[in-house]
Amino acid sequence: MSSESWWTRDFYAATGQLSDYSMIPAAFTREYHVLAEVCSSMTSGFMLLNQQRVIYSNPSALRLLQISKRDLVTPQDFSVRDHLLALAADPRQAHSELENLWQHPEQEYSTDLALADAAARWLRIRSFPVHDNRGMLLGRGLLFDDITLERSAAEAQGETLARAAHELKTPLAIIKGCATTLLGSSARWDPAMQREMLQMIDTQSDRLYEVLNTLLDVWRLDSGAQPLRLTQVNLAELLDQFIRRWQKHSPNHRFVLSIMPDVPMLMCDPLRVEQILTHLLNNAVAYSPAGSVISVRLEINEVEARIGILDEGIGIAQEHLDRIFDRFYHVPHGDEQSSGSGLGLAAARAAVQAHGGRIWAESPGPGEGASFYFTLPFAPKITVSAQQTAPLPALQDTAPLTLGTSRTAPLRQDRRVHVLLAESDQRLTRYLRANLEEQQYRVHTVNHGIQFLRHLDLDEPDIILLSSRLADMSGVELLQRLREFSQIPIIMLCDDDSDEDERVYLFDLGCDDVVMKPFGMKELLARVRAILRRRAAGEEKPARSPIFRTGELEIDHAQHQVTVGGKPVQLSRTEYNLLNVLAQNAGRVVTHELLLEKVWGPEYNRDVDFIWVYISRLRRKIEADSRRPRYIVTVPDVGYKLMKL
Repeated sequence: MSSESWWTRDFYAATGQLSDYSMIPAAFTREYHVLAEVCSSMTSGFMLLNQQRVIYSNPSALRLLQISKRDLVTPQDFSVRDHLLALAADPRQAHSELENLWQHPEQEYSTDLALADAAARWLRIRSFPVHDNRGMLLGRGLLFDDITLERSAAEAQGETLARAAHELKTPLAIIKGCATTLLGSSARWDPAMQREMLQMIDTQSDRLYEVLNTLLDVWRLDSGAQPLRLTQVNLAELLDQFIRRWQKHSPNHRFVLSIMPDVPMLMCDPLRVEQILTHLLNNAVAYSPAGSVISVRLEINEVEARIGILDEGIGIAQEHLDRIFDRFYHVPHGDEQSSGSGLGLAAARAAVQAHGGRIWAESPGPGEGASFYFTLPFAPKITVSAQQTAPLPALQDTAPLTLGTSRTAPLRQDRRVHVLLAESDQRLTRYLRANLEEQQYRVHTVNHGIQFLRHLDLDEPDIILLSSRLADMSGVELLQRLREFSQIPIIMLCDDDSDEDERVYLFDLGCDDVVMKPFGMKELLARVRAILRRRAAGEEKPARSPIFRTGELEIDHAQHQVTVGGKPVQLSRTEYNLLNVLAQNAGRVVTHELLLEKVWGPEYNRDVDFIWVYISRLRRKIEADSRRPRYIVTVPDVGYKLMKL
């Protein structure tokens, strides 16, 4: 008996295709039954071929190749090679690949095959020789793997890179062309033409900066490297203020806001929510005719809020609805060229998904308008491991805990000086930011007063550079409001038309320095260093234990974290400072006046009602029953006491 016929009988016996079991030793039959059971549970397709005949095939191979067991009843009539050629999307290319595989059964070989009308769009085929114990070739084994997702991901990545290259190449080409023209023959151009070219360079630099910044933002959110700063937000109020600003920004469109009654507070990152709305409204305005209505709707159910942006624009064909959130994807509109980068909707999707929400688009078709919806859960499910938990910064009234994926080091481990730059001139902002970051400062920029105040809710900078004019309010108003609750050093950046009385007024309001535009960068940096030195010299760091405990309440002063029963409690900056003052005097009564002075400043020492509001909010967060407080006890007409338990 040849090794070839022996091998065939054994496998036929193991797979139930041989009736005369007496021809095969019992041990061999048992082993092959075990192997057959293992192969049948494989997700990869597996076939054994005795020369060209199929002697074994597991269920996964039958599924991937779309064949039935009846096709293998007479194996000599079935050719795996011919069947693969019939399934191939490109039979000519497949013939060449399979020819190489079939002509060398004694070698290992692998190829990827594109299929048409099959269970898998891409199939990876791997061939390997099978020998007997004497080294003689018995046949070959074939492994089949569905690599459709792998190929799709690679194609999508390649397509994204190609689109990114195109988006970056266009502004770079314009910048290069204008710069080369000016450098090569600047004497030929009159001042007006030179200024036009410089403006083109500036405009395309802005576009390039926007594309790179948004792309980086999308990548960080998708990868979890960008943490969310969660806080309790009145979504109805946020939308109302946001739409009012947009109505001023886009007077050629009419914005209609519809809000369901009794919308509860929502846990979210307000800056990210505003970015989502900005991208969606930019899209609605760009593709809607002047004079049309853009509706913004806020609806809620038991678990989430849903926001819709509905326009009366050019609409979207059904085949594009699933792809418009892809990076750099543009919906073709005839001969019209899209002015956007194709990243706005991708950034909106990344921010929504980072909150645990969903985003989608609907449209009856071209010319029928479009509707964009996204959801935000009332309590986003963001998993933070014990080693990755970011600390609670010293935050203002509505400031959040910082949650999200981070390295094992806490956020506060970044010891660089934090500079908040508030300036409406984008070119000056880029110039200042570049020079400040070159000096290793950590810089955050805003151009609206609302953004300025909201950033102070989220984080406390070491120094502020505040322009006298922002996009929506004056720097004087912001300085007044800031000095109501904070003594952060402020350098005012004033226009050159301000007189001496105005500058004196700014000093009286509480700014630390005034710099006139235009200014020298060396002088500005020197003034920043001088203020930071004075602040460092005057800071007093109270000696205290890094951990305070009473009952199940724990305050980690080093990490700025508060837990009750081991569960983190989200406190605003004011609430944290209030609890901190009570903890420093645990077991002793702290008067209303002292609390007001320590937390809000001397000018608030008579506003007792002010403190009652925050004590109530604090109790609701740390007490099991805020009506019967265990930790913060009221001493009538005197103050409050944090009990030692």
